[in-house]
Amino acid sequence: MSSYDPLRVAVIGCGGISGPYGASMRTKPEKVEIVGAYDMDAERAQAWAAENGGKAYASLDDLLAEPAIEAVVNLTIHHAHAEVNRAALNAGKHIHCEKPLATNLPDGRETVRLAEAADLRLSASPFTFLGEAQQTFFKALRDERIGKPMVVYSAMNWGRLEVWHGNAAAFYTRGVGPLFDVGVYALTVLTTAFGPVSRVTGFGGIQQPRRTQQSGPREGSSFYVETPDVVISGLEFANGMIGRLTASFLVGGAKDGSGTEVHGENGALYLGSNHDFNCAVEIQSGREWEALPYVAEPHRGVEWGRAVFDLADSLRTVSPQRATGRQALHVLDVCVSTLESIEHGHPVSTTTHFEPPAPYYE
Repeated sequence: MSSYDPLRVAVIGCGGISGPYGASMRTKPEKVEIVGAYDMDAERAQAWAAENGGKAYASLDDLLAEPAIEAVVNLTIHHAHAEVNRAALNAGKHIHCEKPLATNLPDGRETVRLAEAADLRLSASPFTFLGEAQQTFFKALRDERIGKPMVVYSAMNWGRLEVWHGNAAAFYTRGVGPLFDVGVYALTVLTTAFGPVSRVTGFGGIQQPRRTQQSGPREGSSFYVETPDVVISGLEFANGMIGRLTASFLVGGAKDGSGTEVHGENGALYLGSNHDFNCAVEIQSGREWEALPYVAEPHRGVEWGRAVFDLADSLRTVSPQRATGRQALHVLDVCVSTLESIEHGHPVSTTTHFEPPAPYYE
């Protein structure tokens, strides 16, 4: 149990992911108090507040003017993240922002600059590196269980979103796509483990240009893909590591759809998912793979409130903030640089840096 007054938060954007966030935040009222929510669709905001607590605000300005709200959880659509972040920071609110931090690098830089200038906390997704499986993976690396790491392979093959998502077309627009939407999970795990990426070489394309919505109110409608639906990024880390990331909105049901494998001097480590907190973590020190015990009992799937809880702890105590805007900005830089490399046909150097987060479990 925490021994501080809970952080008073409000949610902006009451779409699909807001349900898991709300349900998770309600599990720890000693850390987080839900004050309310806003959505452009007033009925959605009212339904979310009725389910999760607080009031439904009539406008974004009304919510940001509420002195009781200390932090906002930005769950709007990808292209609105930067604008909402700016408004919240200018209103003096701390932020947790869903991924990506922004859809372009200038907006991402400005978000970080505003937060730091105002001495406000900027927390950002992906935060799944805080999961028990991921922290087990990192601890094995810190303990040099495989010696010096040398090469890493990671994937986020998320399949065709139009099969299950009711508004898939929004994910295939410029500034989104598989790299910005799901590749960021892998990149956050990789940069947490190995630090900043110094240079990338991208390869990819639009492999299925026309898609047909297969679920939801738009079922049967077609749309065109505006950004690569398959991306492969060659990664050169500042510490000398090299790696490869694959992100796809085409490949589904892959045998290794969303995991990471790192090979070192004395063996290899495998993380079964960059996303789920209870995935397999295995080590190979001889010819056989063996399961590693978790550093703590894992949460099933994803604890969606974990970064907000971590933000509350960091604001109320001396504990470090782990899911930071600086790391999210670097991950955005890697994404933007990868697409630039694809477009121009040559490697691209990144221009941002960050300090890797402290362990969630020692």
